[in-house]
Amino acid sequence: MKKRVSGGGESYGIIFAGLILFFMSVYSILNDNMLNFVIFAATAVLLVIYACFFIRKSRAGFSEYIKMITETREGMSGDAISKFPLPMAVLQINGQISWFNDLFAEMVGTGELYNVIIGEIMPELRWSEILKSTGSIYTYANYKGHKYNVVGDIIKSSISTPEKPDFTVLLYFIDKTETENLRKRYENEKTDIAIINIDNYDEIFQKMDDSESQQTMAKINKYIIAWVSESKGVLKKTERDRYLVLFEHQYLKDYIQKKFDILEQVRKLGESIKLPVTISIGVGVGGTLLENNAYARAAIDMALGRGGDQAAIKDSTQYSFFGGIAKDYEKSTRVKTRAFSVALRDFIINSDKVIFMGHTALDYDSFGAALGLQRAVRVLDKTPYIIMDSSPAVKPLKDEADKVEEYSGMIISPEEAESIITMNTLLVILDTHRPSMLPKPELLNKTAKVVLIDHHRRSTDFISSTSLIYHEPYASSTCEMATEILQYIDNDKKLTPFEAKSLYVGILMDTKNFTVKTGVRTFESASYLRRYGLNTSEVRKLFNTDMEDYIKRAQIVENAVSVQNDMLASVCREDYPNMRVISSQAADEMLNISGIAAAFVLYKSDGGIFLSARSLGEVNVQIIAEKLGGGGHATVAGAKIDADDFDDAFLLLTKAIDDYVKENRKD
Repeated sequence: MKKRVSGGGESYGIIFAGLILFFMSVYSILNDNMLNFVIFAATAVLLVIYACFFIRKSRAGFSEYIKMITETREGMSGDAISKFPLPMAVLQINGQISWFNDLFAEMVGTGELYNVIIGEIMPELRWSEILKSTGSIYTYANYKGHKYNVVGDIIKSSISTPEKPDFTVLLYFIDKTETENLRKRYENEKTDIAIINIDNYDEIFQKMDDSESQQTMAKINKYIIAWVSESKGVLKKTERDRYLVLFEHQYLKDYIQKKFDILEQVRKLGESIKLPVTISIGVGVGGTLLENNAYARAAIDMALGRGGDQAAIKDSTQYSFFGGIAKDYEKSTRVKTRAFSVALRDFIINSDKVIFMGHTALDYDSFGAALGLQRAVRVLDKTPYIIMDSSPAVKPLKDEADKVEEYSGMIISPEEAESIITMNTLLVILDTHRPSMLPKPELLNKTAKVVLIDHHRRSTDFISSTSLIYHEPYASSTCEMATEILQYIDNDKKLTPFEAKSLYVGILMDTKNFTVKTGVRTFESASYLRRYGLNTSEVRKLFNTDMEDYIKRAQIVENAVSVQNDMLASVCREDYPNMRVISSQAADEMLNISGIAAAFVLYKSDGGIFLSARSLGEVNVQIIAEKLGGGGHATVAGAKIDADDFDDAFLLLTKAIDDYVKENRKD
């Protein structure tokens, strides 16, 4: 047992003085001064005797103190402390070691520890946190490759003496190295499950002859086999376009570090044959095999819902995403649309009423889709309702709808909807899939029938309690999706010119006058609407702005600054009425500037700072918006910025843009 008294400094001083007297006595005898020799020698002997007595007394006192605190705090006898089976040390309040047992000396590797500050030998032992402990001490420390749980107590003495300091820290060290190594090995060897899906399989391979399709599939299989071999995993093809992969969790960090480079390999293969060949990967981690399988399925659905060409990792609490930089390609087949339309028709027929609810601050896409689809409800002899909050962006179209006698009582407030909804009411969510974006999310729990129609890339905040989902990120707009649904559900073809115009306005807005995300099906939808009396010249009037708003929009564009070579950002510090609409229009205007691929506007609305983001397709602004807590579409996105002022918001925006460029662009 090693002991050290708190008065050790005094004993060393006495011994040092004795040594000086000894040398002086030697000097005296060399000079034949016997009197001085006797005096110095006698004094030195007395000092040595006193020092020995002082050390013995101090050690005995401190040992009694140690015995006292252990009997008081731990219920151990004096003999038990000397044989305590764990490394143990007693320290002063400044971290100085006062006492320790043999196991502690063996752990440290030296016995020269008296009055040493413990932080000097164990830097990872956070002494300041130990002193903050209000109860028992419980922390950890790494030392010489070992991991220790450190437990103990801070003990206050009722009497303060050199042998009994005011405060003493008693620590025990429990070696958890083997346990931690076993835990780490267990975590590393847990089985992760991945599902690999070939995106748009039917769309791609129907355009190839047998020889080309076999060669392309052979290359894709080669990439996938090589990717799985990196983790020594097990690969099983479950369907013609889907694979199941099992691998140990320790290899996931390598896949993440490489940012799932297989995505880029397959994308480049598609570019070489001028076809949109991509894959999506869903990985389930952190649970049992059964749970990871469910996580992987949810992850692959999320990846596909976000447009494909990306990897999604899911555990019990969250998603992580990698990739997602390829453009969305439209599907030529309408099988899914037809099947959804038939199912929606049955839901309408078997419901007492139908309520359409878009996102907060309705725009032309959500409001136009509701005005179009309500015709199908009337054709099936049911009563439609459209929820509308204060949405100045659609006021011109709302004013026209109010003049239609047939629509009397159709447009209601969220509060009115809550009073009429029943468990047999069909609630149709339009142009959003996020419950936080709804004006009255409580309605989701007041009915057993919820249908979702949306075209935005899927985010983690998704409405889960749905009976039917039609979610297609490739579509240009919700109005395009609604127009296709009407072609299969409205057998009597009773769409009015106003309803055709409402749907067309939504398509026009989200495609920026048919310049963004516009495919064959977009023009087919517009052509269908044209057959029902659509007057395109009248549509233009809905986008007219007054002089004051036009000037504000121009000022926002004028204040724009470059945040990347091909990106602009502007901050509008004024709180104008109708700011949401003006900011989005200003962002669209910036895209007309030569060489600009994306534009961002920060503005104030309802006491918060918001972002309006637009792009021409090359930059995925949804990914940037998601980094700021928002979301949206590859070309149209937004977010509410968690910042106190515009300066902080601008810094957050520029960081999100820089991160996006580093992750998705290669110079």
